[in-house]
Amino acid sequence: MRGSKAAGATALVWVALMAAGCSGESSALPGPPEEVVQAGTSEEDVAQDVAACAAVSDVQSIVENADIALAEGRMAVQEQQGWYEVATRVLHRIPSSGDSAVSQAVADLQGTVPTVESWTRTEPAVIRSDAWSVALDALAGPCLAVDSELTTSMFTGG
Repeated sequence: MRGSKAAGATALVWVALMAAGCSGESSALPGPPEEVVQAGTSEEDVAQDVAACAAVSDVQSIVENADIALAEGRMAVQEQQGWYEVATRVLHRIPSSGDSAVSQAVADLQGTVPTVESWTRTEPAVIRSDAWSVALDALAGPCLAVDSELTTSMFTGG
C-alpha cells in the first residue's frame, strides 16, 4: 500500500508538471551565459567595451577608497589627491576612440577631468564635480548593455 501511495504521488507530480508545460527534465545547471553583441558590433569591440567598463570600475574603486580613508582619518588630503591623480591617469589610459556607446561615454567621462602627468602635482578635485557624476551616470547604461555593470570594490577600513 505504501508503494502505491508513493507511485500515485509521483504520478500526480508528473501530471502537474506536464500541465504546466514542464518536461520533467532537470535544468538545475544554467547554460553558458549569452554574450551580448549589439547589431553591427564585433566580438572584439564588445570585449573592448567590457574591458573599458571594468577599468572605470577600478577608477571608481580608487576614488571611493581614498574618500573613505580620508573621511575616517586614515589618510591626509595630500594622499587622497595623490590617489585621485592615479585614478585620473588610469581613466585617461582607457581606449575611447571607438564608435560604441561605451567608448563615447568613456570619452565624455575623460573630458570631465584634465590629464595628469605622473611627474606633476595637481589637485584633480574635479573628480567629484557635477560633470563627473553626470558622465559616470551616463556610462552606466552602455556598460549594462554589454553586460558589464559598473562596480566599486571597497577594501579600506576595518
